[in-house]
Amino acid sequence: MRKNCLIKIPHSVCRYTCMVNGIKDVFEWKTGLKLPCELMMISSGMAGFSYIKDKRAKPPAMVFWGPSLKVQYKNLGEIFGIDVKIKNEGKDFDSGMSILKNSINEGNPVIIGPLDMFYLEYRKFFMKAHITAHFVLVIGYDDFVRRIYLYDCDYEELKSLNYEHLKNAWKTDERGYLRKNAVITFSVSKEAISLKELVRRAMLHKANQMLKPPTRNFGIPGIRKLSREFLDWESLMDEEDYILALQNLVTFANVPPTLSKEIDNFTARRQEFSKLLKKLARLTQNPELEKVSVLFHKSGQLISKVCHIIIDNLDHKEDKREEIPELLLSIAKIEERAYKLMERIYLYENQKDRS
Repeated sequence: MRKNCLIKIPHSVCRYTCMVNGIKDVFEWKTGLKLPCELMMISSGMAGFSYIKDKRAKPPAMVFWGPSLKVQYKNLGEIFGIDVKIKNEGKDFDSGMSILKNSINEGNPVIIGPLDMFYLEYRKFFMKAHITAHFVLVIGYDDFVRRIYLYDCDYEELKSLNYEHLKNAWKTDERGYLRKNAVITFSVSKEAISLKELVRRAMLHKANQMLKPPTRNFGIPGIRKLSREFLDWESLMDEEDYILALQNLVTFANVPPTLSKEIDNFTARRQEFSKLLKKLARLTQNPELEKVSVLFHKSGQLISKVCHIIIDNLDHKEDKREEIPELLLSIAKIEERAYKLMERIYLYENQKDRS
């Protein structure tokens, strides 16, 4: 039985994209196609919208600016042809390690998580703060020194983690992500595809999910629904749940997810999407994407305004919550315009290519 193995692959830093960064590394390694930093993260669902209502949950109404991780991974399959499988979720550490080692022995890196950064030796939060829902790409292990070898989306160099710290970090259940000891295995399609075609496929997929979601609690319809119901939250929830619901909305709009005003990037990844579209306009020679970029910059500014109104209220400063429904409606209108424009751009381009 093998006691160690290390797969050598290239790695690129793309901050705050931990759930997909390792998959992006392997995709680029196997296809030779270089992707813009945020393309996989955003096209798989981030910079989206989910309004979850469950009377048994705490709080009973929750806003997320993207889908669940399992939906993200499903989207990767539909867009990039990546077959993602989640194994060992909620099971024991030893069986997770067995899957990890077997996959690496076969030449296939794996994603593991969610991890608690409190136990990650190479992070500044080590033994200082419990920050959960982190994911890394594992490319090797060594039973002799009892360490795994990994790439982290925030660091260029190869990192390592001893088995004991890994065991503690990996025992994390995280709502909306995965349960403890999950191993994400994946295989990349060998289909030859250009960046231009991949971007077209990704943008049309995203537009369809936001304009025509499976239920009206998601996408553009979900933003409109929240605008109608937001002011009722306070009377429908007890004080603790109401505060939690407000905090949740704001936290997941920030990149990375935090209530910290020091970071102050409460745009729900719309600013990152706007910058990505500018880059894609240049890389794919499609200047029309610049117009879509401007619209997402505007919606990001309005989302930030919503978040700061809520933060001021939580800090017992001025109360402008009555402005939020109209702001949410404006966000929905702007993003509806953006996605319809995106559809026109790519559907027209598709017709032009066929003629």
